[in-house]
Amino acid sequence: MIIELSNRTHVTIERKVLERVRPTDEQKKKLKGIVRDLCARVREIGQYFEVSVEPYVAGSVAKGTYLRDPDVDIFMLFPTSVPLDEMTKKGMSIANSIIDGGERYAQHPYLRGTFEGFSIDLVPAYNLKDTSSLMTAVDRTPFHVRFVNSTMVEEQRDEVRLLKQFLKGIGTYGAEESIQGFSGYLVELMVIHYGNFHAVLKGLSDYPPGTKMDLFHLVKEENLPEEDQVATFDDPMVFIDPVDWKRNVASPVSLDTLAFTIQAAREYLRKPRMTFFFPNPPDVLSRQRLEGLMRDRETTVMGVRFPVFHDNADVVHGQLRKALRAITRMCNRSGFPVLHGKHAVLGTYCLLLFEFEVSQLPMVYVHHGPRIGEGNEVEFWEKWSESEQTLVGPYLEDGCWRVDVIRGHTRVEDLLHEEVPSLNLGKHINKEAAEGLDIMTSQDLMHKMYRPTLTRFFMRTPSWIYGQEPSG
Repeated sequence: MIIELSNRTHVTIERKVLERVRPTDEQKKKLKGIVRDLCARVREIGQYFEVSVEPYVAGSVAKGTYLRDPDVDIFMLFPTSVPLDEMTKKGMSIANSIIDGGERYAQHPYLRGTFEGFSIDLVPAYNLKDTSSLMTAVDRTPFHVRFVNSTMVEEQRDEVRLLKQFLKGIGTYGAEESIQGFSGYLVELMVIHYGNFHAVLKGLSDYPPGTKMDLFHLVKEENLPEEDQVATFDDPMVFIDPVDWKRNVASPVSLDTLAFTIQAAREYLRKPRMTFFFPNPPDVLSRQRLEGLMRDRETTVMGVRFPVFHDNADVVHGQLRKALRAITRMCNRSGFPVLHGKHAVLGTYCLLLFEFEVSQLPMVYVHHGPRIGEGNEVEFWEKWSESEQTLVGPYLEDGCWRVDVIRGHTRVEDLLHEEVPSLNLGKHINKEAAEGLDIMTSQDLMHKMYRPTLTRFFMRTPSWIYGQEPSG
């Protein structure tokens, strides 16, 4: 066995984890039949559309690293002679003939639906000989499968399962914008790179952000890239794609996600607990408890709410992050410091949450100007002596020009109502802002639908610390 565990506690915990996440023989058999059936349908329906389509099983199912109830990725590989528009159109027609689902988007559409109780992705792509001439972003996926299957030894598949469940448990598994974490492919590469689950955690514990990792030692000497063929990256985590040297597999991993994962790895190695893999989230706080928290903190929580504005979740979460930053900067500049901010998607609505250090300010504030002799005193004098915002001044104090200015907004609620619609929040949110945003007070946010989000907003302690060990 590759696994070299440090003590009995690790052995016991990880054995129990694998018992819960490793697919059973019955599940493997059922999944194998479903995959065989789907591939046959792709070929059959492809002939109806008079195109030669080769089904290719991808993702964790193809690599034998899947957990129970996996997503199934079937790529429909088209000849490179088929134009992109035709490939996409026919690929989606074939997919819609096989399963009922909804369109999702990578570089081009693909279909996500269900079949026999499994989540299925049917993805049009091109059948390429190598990655030197990629035609779409998803075309490299079959090469990922081949690389992993040619370099990973059988024992490492359970190591991947352990690492996936560990990252799921701490909330950093997934490359989507809402998580900004570790993709399944990155997890597999890290296990290949380090050897096993414990070695990965040890490597993460000591990982200096930005350090480049690669698997070039597994590439045949005649195929090794030249130095100028390998791209450089400024991302917090860097792992060069062994099948595409100009791509960083770890680019979705944010600095916060990386830092959180590093600390979780250190803590698990120091004191292993089942809650790293299967955490107990905190109970949702009652209205009374939430109101008490805000009274104790002496802060004000407010929200900005608007409808979900795009079908692509990555687009939604990406623009929500931008909007959160823009509103935070505006509030900070206006004298209402934001202690914490968070974005969330709740059903058909988006919510931006802000905790303000102060919610009301005096009418006047002192604006500091240049020191005597700096050379721009005339401009300062001319601007503020004629401004309608000036209450007193300009005047000299401690060798510097000052002016007492009438504040534009004395209440943060008024600031949000009047200024947020004029900010650049992202093109899709800007449209929603023009049609009107809901500015939500602390009392509005006490509704039961917002309490789970507010609980997570206030309870920032890492998930593995909550409560007792889960049963089983």
